[in-house]
Amino acid sequence: MQTTLLVEDASFFEKAIVKKLHEVGRNQIMVARNYAEAESCLNLPIGEPDLALVDLTLPDAPDGEIVDLCEKWKIPTIVFTSRFDAKTRSKMLEKGVIDYVLKDSPGSLNYVADLIRKLAKNPSIGILVLDDAAVERDAISKIISKHLYKVYQAGSTDEALECLAANPDIKLVLADYFMPDKDGFAFLKACRRLHDAEKVGVIGMSSFANPDNRVRFLKYGAADFVDKNCSPEELLLRVSQNLDYIYRIEELNNMAMRDALTGLYNRRYLLDETAKVMKGWAVTEGRNHWLALLDLDSFKDINDTLGHDFGDAVLKSFARHLAGLTKENDIVARLGGDEFCIVYCNRSEDEVAQSLQGLLETLQASPVKFDGQEHNIQTSIGASVLEEDKFDTALKTADLRLYTAKRTGRGQLVAAD
Repeated sequence: MQTTLLVEDASFFEKAIVKKLHEVGRNQIMVARNYAEAESCLNLPIGEPDLALVDLTLPDAPDGEIVDLCEKWKIPTIVFTSRFDAKTRSKMLEKGVIDYVLKDSPGSLNYVADLIRKLAKNPSIGILVLDDAAVERDAISKIISKHLYKVYQAGSTDEALECLAANPDIKLVLADYFMPDKDGFAFLKACRRLHDAEKVGVIGMSSFANPDNRVRFLKYGAADFVDKNCSPEELLLRVSQNLDYIYRIEELNNMAMRDALTGLYNRRYLLDETAKVMKGWAVTEGRNHWLALLDLDSFKDINDTLGHDFGDAVLKSFARHLAGLTKENDIVARLGGDEFCIVYCNRSEDEVAQSLQGLLETLQASPVKFDGQEHNIQTSIGASVLEEDKFDTALKTADLRLYTAKRTGRGQLVAAD
């Protein structure tokens, strides 16, 4: 469990910070009001904190000694203080604290909360540092690592492109523009041929103040440009802001491709993206890809007799059953109304039949319960082999077989003519 060490001697700030920590999901909090209490907390046999949020000026440690204590215990630390002193701030940042935040406005606490929220996510986010100079590459990587990102390094354009191909978790590249052989511009052009700006951001870097280079980088598809001599804080802020842009685009794309009620993929995703995704699927001997269309039986009667809220509960329950049938690479989508689709990747005919027949049996044994009422649901299913580049054909075949299932009794699977 994530544990936070909060060292704060002001009762007002303590309560406000604890509340904010709970809001971002950090519920196990050690609270200390001075250095001695913090030391006692760290010696408790309940596990070490993975994050410290500390004030600098404490009754028994007025000069930031608390940061040294956290450093001794190797705890990532955020300084949150009213003390504005450029020399002290610089000293603390040199010690490797994650950030130095002033309690100078109501927004400061929100900034800290947002930072903590991101720190929980950052270890899964890859950032690639491209620079032919190993010393500078290491220095930049060290700064980036302070915010717990997963950092990769490359010393050439070719190495960077190989690293991107091998590590899909990379969301952002920091690329030096001045390199022998293939420079940062060559990398950027090659990167943009392979990766959209909405999926992999690029920040150009340079030690030379040349406005033309900045403009060229931006024209070739970079999201930003920074001076290598900028402060670590500025670099980390630019990294965070560029990742926020990518996250927002991902969120919007996900919303556009998901059904709001069930959380499954929607018709748009199924028709626009499935064929592309399938190109990466292998087929082993005796297996195929399959497409199954499912339509809830008598769903209109459910809405008419039990109400639309009950109908929504039925749809969500059915969606959960379908999601439970899938393995890696399989796709489940709601096409609209009470019609759903499953795309099975690399399955034998028997596996598909067992999966879908099992669904029919599960539905019979699992009535939907909502607002004191319950109702058994059933579905008709049409299935077809799905060959690459023949999605429309499989969809039509499955639709015809679904119609047959409806016409010949409902609540059954038809997978052959």
